[in-house]
Amino acid sequence: MENDFSTAVESAAEQIEQIEPIRPSDLTITNLRNMLEGLLPDIRKLAFNIIVCIVIYLVGRQIIRLMHRMLDRALRRRSADAGLTKFLDSVLDISMRAFLIFMILGQLGVNTASIITVFGTALIAIGMSLQGSLANVAGGILILLNHPFRVGHYIVCDYGEGTVSVIGLVYTTITTKDNRVLTIPNSQISNCAVTDCGENPVRRLDLITGISYDSDILKAKKVLQEICDTCEYVLQDRPVSIFVDSLGDSSVNMGLYCYVPSDDFLKAKWEITEQVKLRFDAAGIEIPFPHVQVQLKNSH
Repeated sequence: MENDFSTAVESAAEQIEQIEPIRPSDLTITNLRNMLEGLLPDIRKLAFNIIVCIVIYLVGRQIIRLMHRMLDRALRRRSADAGLTKFLDSVLDISMRAFLIFMILGQLGVNTASIITVFGTALIAIGMSLQGSLANVAGGILILLNHPFRVGHYIVCDYGEGTVSVIGLVYTTITTKDNRVLTIPNSQISNCAVTDCGENPVRRLDLITGISYDSDILKAKKVLQEICDTCEYVLQDRPVSIFVDSLGDSSVNMGLYCYVPSDDFLKAKWEITEQVKLRFDAAGIEIPFPHVQVQLKNSH
């Protein structure tokens, strides 16, 4: 590029040297008219290009506004996150304005091929150096568009479980049950199985408890039903199932299914589990536990 620039400067200098000096006698109306007529085609061409550039700019600006509105409608229909909407809106605005500038420069006769080549090479180099971060950004866009989970939902994934506190473009932050902060790259969490426990407002609570073979099964079922009827977290408009789940080696395993609000799932589980122990003890229903028998053999 430096050699081309030097050649252009030398050529311009030679042309300047070849220009004959203008004498006062040359400044006649006829000579001036001839000079203007010689320059008129170039002036017309320049004026035409300027008008075309203005039209391209005005039309391009309207097209950019139309594309912004179309993008906003599409993201609003998908209930996209506000952060994702701003990010995609900025990307669209920058790319479309850059394309508009290249069109105007091309109309003015500027060689944009070299500019595009340098710009593309720079983008490739930056993309290769930020490959991991770009993968995280792509994963964040997928999460914010498809909504496999949302902020405030309790999720279970391969990397841990907890309540989603932040969904960013690069990382997703989860607050665990013991109030630790777990940060997961979006490229990883978007490619693993995720169980969203907060998508539905109601969850089913499954509880299995064992009673001894000597205990009354019907009495145990009645106690479990009373626990569900009096628990504040159990939804009374949903069915409650109480049944014999299995016959174990040392216990009859009773099953209990009931529905509770998703936000109160753990509270309901703890409350019902505690009441099962207290009510069974009060009703004389034994909850068996493993026994170890030790026999001592007298050697005498």
